[in-house]
Amino acid sequence: MTDRTRHNGHPLGSWLLRQRQRAADGRIEPVRITALNALDPHWNPSWPLAWQRAYHRARAATASGTLTSSERRWIRTQAQLWDSLSPAQQQLLAHLGMTGPATVPTQARTTARHYPPGEGLPHARAYATLHGHLAVSIHAHQDGFPLGRWLVQQRRKARSGQLSARTLQELTVLDPWWNPLWPFTWQRNYHVHRTLAAAGGPVPEVLRRWADRQITQWDRLHPHQQALLTTAASLLLRDTDGKSTRRVWRSGARSSA
Repeated sequence: MTDRTRHNGHPLGSWLLRQRQRAADGRIEPVRITALNALDPHWNPSWPLAWQRAYHRARAATASGTLTSSERRWIRTQAQLWDSLSPAQQQLLAHLGMTGPATVPTQARTTARHYPPGEGLPHARAYATLHGHLAVSIHAHQDGFPLGRWLVQQRRKARSGQLSARTLQELTVLDPWWNPLWPFTWQRNYHVHRTLAAAGGPVPEVLRRWADRQITQWDRLHPHQQALLTTAASLLLRDTDGKSTRRVWRSGARSSA
């Protein structure tokens, strides 16, 4: 449901938004999490909520036989991205009859439309060359070009199945996680924290708290998020004074002293 959804006059959508925010901050009661999980195991998914909403629209349309062209494109996109989806997402897609990337074949078209890659790609290449990623803020510019806003547009197109295959491929080569399955703010925080820690400078308190939450919420992270954090553990565990605090990564990932 959307943030504006109401049920029997109650602002259920905004209430659930607050519960997700409280869960992200570690301020929600365990009994409430248990109750919400019993109603919907994926009420607070580790992937973007927009994906979850698109899934439920596609599932309802599939059941009623009223799939639109937009929903069909979304399903085809999930088939193309199958290997990057979490196991839980793959299980959900099984309800749509999908069992792997070959489930929804790409059909040949006699009137194929060719999309230009867009003027943002050269600037994306330049930024990725300098920084090693594309987790830029929405206000970021590269050589005067509004790269941040352009990338937001490309992510929206990718999630709706409207991004050209060439642009999708080129951006993925530059940064495999330019359009992550989890909230983009997480990816942005990860790279900002890692950059600051690698430079040996002070890490703001808000980012240190963010790093702490990754440990306490380890089991709820996507496996690829866990892999990113494990790779950068020596940096993410560094205190602002350059010393390391002993923390244990869950699932036996690692511990640092």
